[in-house]
Amino acid sequence: MDKISTNRIVKLGIVVDNLEEAFNYYVELFNLDPAKMRAPRPKPAPGDPVPAPAPAPEGGQEPYIWYRGEYRDARCRTAIIPLEPIYLELIEPYEEPSPWTEFLEKNGPGIHFMAFYVDGFEEHIQLMEGKGMPVFHKQEKGKERYAYFESAAKLGAILEFKEFDKN
Repeated sequence: MDKISTNRIVKLGIVVDNLEEAFNYYVELFNLDPAKMRAPRPKPAPGDPVPAPAPAPEGGQEPYIWYRGEYRDARCRTAIIPLEPIYLELIEPYEEPSPWTEFLEKNGPGIHFMAFYVDGFEEHIQLMEGKGMPVFHKQEKGKERYAYFESAAKLGAILEFKEFDKN
């Protein structure tokens, strides 16, 4: 493989420090119907445990989260804002090591990544690493997986590649 299998951006990932507030701003600004979006799940109360990662769906791969060389929990809360032809994923990280916490601490709220659906997940990881943009975060969710790459220095943005099982 010598190039990315697509040139269509499907999502922008935006790290925020208050998910409900950002969600409501987008709903108001674009006059959107919140019933047609994936709204934020309630935030745990102070002292409540952070929710555990979801188990793998039936027939899927074993889930994992890998971040900066370690298998770990790297969790966040999200909301989805559909804006044709792409969608926005608003991300509020939990206070634990994660790519979103790292971004928020270094940059404050903002656009974290551009996402592309790809075919051939591992081949795309090899392509990016061969071009000097190694993976620093990847997650398997059972029937889907995604990865973030150290691409900002060369491209001005972090790229996310996401793959879904076809069956």
